[in-house]
Amino acid sequence: MQNVAEAWLMLDLTKSPLPVAMLSTAFVVASLVMMLPAGVLADRRDRRSILIASQIIQATVAVGLAALAYTHHITPEALIAGVALLGLGMALGVPGWTSLVPDLVPRELVAEAVALNAVSFNIARAVGPAIGGFVLARFGVTTSFLLNAASFLIVIASLLIYAKSDDETRPPPPKTPLAEAFTEPFPVLTGNAAVRSPTAAMCGFTLGAGIFYPLAPSFAKTVLGASAMEFGLMVGAMGAGAVLGASILKRLRKRLHPRLLLTLTMTTFALSAAAISRVSSMVAAMALFLPAGIGWMGSFSSLSALVQVWAPTRVRARFVALYTMIHLAMWAAASSIGGSMAERFGVRVAMLAGAIVCAIGASITWRLGLPKNFTGEPA
Repeated sequence: MQNVAEAWLMLDLTKSPLPVAMLSTAFVVASLVMMLPAGVLADRRDRRSILIASQIIQATVAVGLAALAYTHHITPEALIAGVALLGLGMALGVPGWTSLVPDLVPRELVAEAVALNAVSFNIARAVGPAIGGFVLARFGVTTSFLLNAASFLIVIASLLIYAKSDDETRPPPPKTPLAEAFTEPFPVLTGNAAVRSPTAAMCGFTLGAGIFYPLAPSFAKTVLGASAMEFGLMVGAMGAGAVLGASILKRLRKRLHPRLLLTLTMTTFALSAAAISRVSSMVAAMALFLPAGIGWMGSFSSLSALVQVWAPTRVRARFVALYTMIHLAMWAAASSIGGSMAERFGVRVAMLAGAIVCAIGASITWRLGLPKNFTGEPA
């Protein structure tokens, strides 16, 4: 809902696709700054407290944006700054959330647990934009931002009621010097092929997806002439596709080598994205966002699962933070590239370029020495 409202508001304020793409850049650059420190905190401090702080920051920023919108003091610069602060708050919690998964389920179920997280997120991706489009059209951006703030309060209440502190569930962390705590994940990346190759595959796919996806608001509004509601439904179709493909991907993970599975999911997204860039109707765009969602979720959740099960336990949160930092850096660069291309050559050309880069990423992935399974066990 927040994404729909902020993208639509930026288009109303600037009438240009580049500032809309810069929203993604601002979010991921700010996240990039916070990610590794958050990983160090997650390996050394109580994760529940960190997660609650993350939610409080994001709720406060959403309320601030709502106040600016309500008083008509919102500007493109203020909106970008608010999105950047949301990125900082989000990044504070990411290593804590993701590093919890292997502690909660057996290793052989980590991939399915990661996929289940992805499914729950994509249910929100399917429902949220559709509701966001309705709220935006009926009540305006102020209400959208306030509802986003309320959603963080629900998470805070859940953490307070149900989550245990790390003091109750895991032994004290090693007393590694702080400087070493920051640098320890880097030798793991360079020296461990089991996590290096999924990271390389992620870079290729993220570069293409990061060019394509941030242009969706401009594509819907300026190319297809869509309303806010239609844009919400279009983006929601991608989330619906991710949920729809979850059961298929569960079976494929058991039968296919990760290299083949990832090549298939990346190619699915690339072909869907290329087709989307050529359509002229919202119905066709919605239909094509369904397989795009399957490819998106299948690629990113499978890569994340490989990293989580093959990363050494002692540095898992920090390595997840490093992996996410690389992902965000690629996304920030790709969003800026996509926005600049759209300004110069048009939105359709830029989106097609993103699809082509994803296809190249799939080709590179096929040649990588990826781990042989999603369990973290020798094959």
